[in-house]
Amino acid sequence: MLFQQIEQYFNNRETIGVQPGLDRVNKLLKYVNYPDKNLPIIHIAGTNGKGSTSQFIQSALLANNYKVGSFTSPSFYGIRGFIQINQQPVSESVFSHAFQKMLPAIEMLDKEENSPSNFEILTVLSFVCFEDNVDIAVVEAGMGGMLDTTNVISPILTIITTVSYDHTAFLGDTLVEIAEQKAGIIKPLIPMITGVSGAAYDIIEKKTEEMYSPLFVLDKDFTYESITMNRFIFNISKQQFHINLDMSGKHQHYNASIALYGLHLLREQGWQLTEEKIIEGVEQAKLPGRLEKIHNNPSIIVDGAHNLEGIHALVDAVKRQYSKSDHHILFAAFKDKDVENMINCLKENLSNVNVTTFDHVRAPSLEELELLDTNQPQLLVYDWKKYIDTAFEHKNECYYITGSLHFISLVRQYVKELQRNMLNDS
Repeated sequence: MLFQQIEQYFNNRETIGVQPGLDRVNKLLKYVNYPDKNLPIIHIAGTNGKGSTSQFIQSALLANNYKVGSFTSPSFYGIRGFIQINQQPVSESVFSHAFQKMLPAIEMLDKEENSPSNFEILTVLSFVCFEDNVDIAVVEAGMGGMLDTTNVISPILTIITTVSYDHTAFLGDTLVEIAEQKAGIIKPLIPMITGVSGAAYDIIEKKTEEMYSPLFVLDKDFTYESITMNRFIFNISKQQFHINLDMSGKHQHYNASIALYGLHLLREQGWQLTEEKIIEGVEQAKLPGRLEKIHNNPSIIVDGAHNLEGIHALVDAVKRQYSKSDHHILFAAFKDKDVENMINCLKENLSNVNVTTFDHVRAPSLEELELLDTNQPQLLVYDWKKYIDTAFEHKNECYYITGSLHFISLVRQYVKELQRNMLNDS
């Protein structure tokens, strides 16, 4: 089957949604002979910060000459982008070969009327792709942890970055319930790192005690001090390291510190990592869609702030970079998110805030956006592409496009098209 046919195969299965349980994933893994069995894996869960923390770890491992796989979502690079080797989408040939290996098992489950979702297939597919091609993999939980498709693995290290409100329809309405789901990735005797505090931390601590898992905590086992938006000091075992990140925002100091401690534990496990190369890798790490500047003149910055905690981090970053009125905000998110509170937070703290929607089954209609109970009237953008076209005419302005990572990926693609057209016209 050609790669284009495989893409169409996945498109045709889009209607198979989220289903509870790990039964289908385990059956797929059994069919392909458990490709994850001998693969060293770092498992990361958390409401926010998973992608950045994963990227810091990957970049440091690459700087130390390891071949690194990663499974992450959503994808900015089509179906192959969920599965990356050395921070590049897996090749069409590797993806196709792995898919052909799995196809009989998928068809078997279909016949049993126990059809696996695309995400379940991709989870197992990632391990097939990694089996003979990487030294170590970093796997992000898609949603929650306990019942997430990725929670079939036996990791060498687990991380829970943050716990806040998100996916409440699936994970629960309280932080304790959400923390219980995230803590589901904790495995017996496997080290666990977190920066979580309060009631959510109590849940994580209790679970590590039950599992006899070593627990390492920010502000106890390691600390950091922010200097600027990009610079911070990382403290560990009476040592200080001055870090200057390529990624911007104080929340990235938090994510990078968790990643740095994870790398410290890997060194203790025997991985050949030097302090110099770890810092070099962490400082060079980049992540699409996180305060990412995708165009100059005008400045267009995309940020996947898709929950309230992410919006607070964005507001902090914008306030530090710009004054009250010399920026524009365009926001769009899935309707099953806390859209009203996110819009209110943006409008209370920033100016020139516009709201829009995009083509996706989970996106709200313009009529639904008009009915939202926000503290100021909605400034609706009916066509986000025309908004960006107009933005291109205002060379001295700064535009932040934020919300759902799916929306951000559409914006990135459209801006690239405009940039290509500009080059062709020049």
